[in-house]
Amino acid sequence: MFFFLFLLFFLNSFFLIHWSYFVLFLMLMTPFLFFMNFSNFFMSKYMYICLDLYSFQMLILTILIVCFCLISSIKILKSPTSEFFKLNFFFLTFLIMLYFSLNTFFFFFFFFESTLLPTLYIILGWGNNIERVQSGLYLFFYTLFGSMPMMMGIFYLASLNKTLCFNFMEMNSFFFLLNLVFVFSFLIKMPMFLFHSWLPKAHVEAPVSGSMILAGVLLKMGGYGIYRVIYIFKFFQLFNSLWIYISVWGGILTSLICIRQVDLKCLVAYSSVSHMAMVIMGFFVFSKLSMMSCFMLMVAHGLCSSGLFYLINVVYERSGSRSLFLNKGLMSVFPSLSMWWFILCSFNMASPPSLNLMSEIFLICSSFSWSFMLISFMMILCFLSAVYNLFLFTSCNHGKLNSNLNYFNSCYLSEFFNLFLHILPVFLMFLKLELYF
Repeated sequence: MFFFLFLLFFLNSFFLIHWSYFVLFLMLMTPFLFFMNFSNFFMSKYMYICLDLYSFQMLILTILIVCFCLISSIKILKSPTSEFFKLNFFFLTFLIMLYFSLNTFFFFFFFFESTLLPTLYIILGWGNNIERVQSGLYLFFYTLFGSMPMMMGIFYLASLNKTLCFNFMEMNSFFFLLNLVFVFSFLIKMPMFLFHSWLPKAHVEAPVSGSMILAGVLLKMGGYGIYRVIYIFKFFQLFNSLWIYISVWGGILTSLICIRQVDLKCLVAYSSVSHMAMVIMGFFVFSKLSMMSCFMLMVAHGLCSSGLFYLINVVYERSGSRSLFLNKGLMSVFPSLSMWWFILCSFNMASPPSLNLMSEIFLICSSFSWSFMLISFMMILCFLSAVYNLFLFTSCNHGKLNSNLNYFNSCYLSEFFNLFLHILPVFLMFLKLELYF
């Protein structure tokens, strides 16, 4: 799989193969991956490449989101800078797929940090406003702040275990500082509340493809990293409870922040912080049910948030504004688009039939098993999730149409098709939950 991906990447870069062939290759490759047999054991006959059930799910999510990003970037692909954009995007895809498949800790860290540069180029090169430089610096320095101590921790861990393979790593209960160094880097990437200020800035300034891959895949890299590291630090449950309390409280606060947003992209970006807070809580509960539900929520949120960012871009291309006060009464202009607003907002608030519903039910059950005191906080968090999604839907689709905005262009069939492709996997995975068991 990686050989064919690299070959197509090489041909596209040097022989100017059209981008649609790359999308077609990824879409044709995805069904064949489901015939591969994976288990919950992170073992392989190879030394460096290892795939289990959860890394397989992340690879499928990466392929889907990359296809959706390229389909949504038709204007950029017709511009004079399209070749550099394709080169940048294909290189980012290659790094992400290697990150989800490697078994060696140093290469795991290397590809984890290598995705920063293509993401930074996408924001700086095709961003919207002049503040994209500031948002790129936020992203760069937040990531470096967590990654440099992690690199030193990897070298120290290698000296203790005489290996860097995940299968042979072992820790004792004395190195709590090393636990902080590793987990802290992944929490910044997710991001966790208190270290989340780079995410809204990056989303607002990034192009639609940058926002889609950032919310759909790059945030999930932090959760996948915690899943790989958490087994090494299995003696730190009392110390890890600190992250659970911060995540639950931060999820409630960011849900309240969502209700006060006036920018559509900022609202969806803060909702990502709220959903990732539930994922962080589930990982540190450290039960089989919570681990499984975290990956279910990551896949479901990756597709829903990517679809919401694309939907916001569809409205922005016609109105010229992302303001919640200006984009009113869309139901009277684009009634078919309002249906997709309703479906995506409903799935984002975990209504049936969506994968979000089952993942949040399992997360709530696992949090109750860890501490019954979390019941009131989880109720508030789920209620506020429904509140800001209803607020987003009603604010955009109901009300009086703004006379200062002229909606000249109707919606295209390709836009509806892209939104349908976002929704279909979330619904089908709801019917196929044994993929996660």
